Amino acid sequence: MASSRALEGTTIRHIALAVGGVAAALAVMGGSLALALGVLGGERPLPTRPPSAVVGGAGGGGGSASSGAAPKEGPTPVPGGSPSPAGEAGLSPTPDGVIPENVNVSPEFLALRDTLAKEIEAYAAQVGGIEVGIAVTDLQTGETISLGGNDLHRTGCTMNMFALFAAVGEFQAGRADPDRVAYHVNVGIGQSFPPQVYRLMANVFGSVQAGEEMMTSWGMVASHFYQLPYYPVGPQTNGLTALEVNMVLTKLYRGQLFEPEWTEYTLARLRNIASYLNYILPGQLPASATVAHKIGYFWDRDGWVNNDAGLVTFTGGDGKEKAYVITYLSQKARTEYTGYSFGARLSGIVWDYFAATYEPKAGALGRSQPPSPPPPPPPPRPSPTAPPPATPTPPPPTPPPPTPSPIPSPSPVPSPAATQSPTP
Repeated sequence: MASSRALEGTTIRHIALAVGGVAAALAVMGGSLALALGVLGGERPLPTRPPSAVVGGAGGGGGSASSGAAPKEGPTPVPGGSPSPAGEAGLSPTPDGVIPENVNVSPEFLALRDTLAKEIEAYAAQVGGIEVGIAVTDLQTGETISLGGNDLHRTGCTMNMFALFAAVGEFQAGRADPDRVAYHVNVGIGQSFPPQVYRLMANVFGSVQAGEEMMTSWGMVASHFYQLPYYPVGPQTNGLTALEVNMVLTKLYRGQLFEPEWTEYTLARLRNIASYLNYILPGQLPASATVAHKIGYFWDRDGWVNNDAGLVTFTGGDGKEKAYVITYLSQKARTEYTGYSFGARLSGIVWDYFAATYEPKAGALGRSQPPSPPPPPPPPRPSPTAPPPATPTPPPPTPPPPTPSPIPSPSPVPSPAATQSPTP
């Protein structure tokens, strides 16, 4: 795939949606052209029913889509849990929303950061510019590396991951019924379909403006959730930093956002992602990797936005679960392919580091290897010259004359006996 899928429409994701018509394609794009149109216009009314392309997709039955009453009054759940390991201490923003980068990190992990830095620099020069923010957290040690980790990026539908988190907080508090909104969650998150996220928030909160308060309660300072993607309510733009996203996903994994039951629920929803949306963080990972993530993408006036943030788990050489958090944010890419394919490449490099670190058996957890290099070219041919005269073929040897068969000697004929003269 060497050109933008948006321009050519040749990827599996777009081909699969073509049968649903233009409306369905725009819907499932979940933050792509739909969000671009939303930025230019006013708030869209909710459709009277889900588009046919997504009815029954991604599983999950679920109750009615009524707007629901306003949530009961009650305090917003505050994240709890045990203290973080020492390595995670750096993931605490200052009042200005800045998280110190690459502190208290091992030389080996810093070497991965240097590799990513070289990749980003070379790629930006190759494609004519792209803004990338990436953060990686080793959940075994609590160490975090990042590049542009405090840079604010446009979000696309990656922001809807935090809408899910806000809803789960209400499920845990008993103020909302997850069964009633199961369809909205499965389609809105699993198929990245903004109208169903809108319905989710309307059912759970009675409005769609609940994300900002929840994000602040989780310690996010620089990032802002002003509006649901595709449903703008003002001029302010949503923004995320890679380091703050990693901070919240780390808290999720460690049970510092929700109780165990709801932590598992949340991770299960982020793992139940339609296969045609698994092309960034999971794109180059082997089947042994389990990825809980949320993508976001759209075209803006200055280029493509392609994001993916998630949690990767796998079984290490000691038989225990290993995990890391990775957030990839990119913007101002010339084409959609430019942005998302690079995210897949960086995700693969990060995987290689963790597979080598926690699975010592060479190649046991390695991702698909590139094909073997071609054989060396043959040596150059000599300059053409007149062909040498052909060596004459020697004549076949003359067979020896056949040995004559011996002629049998005639048997001797006995001489006749002399006849006696008669006696007179």
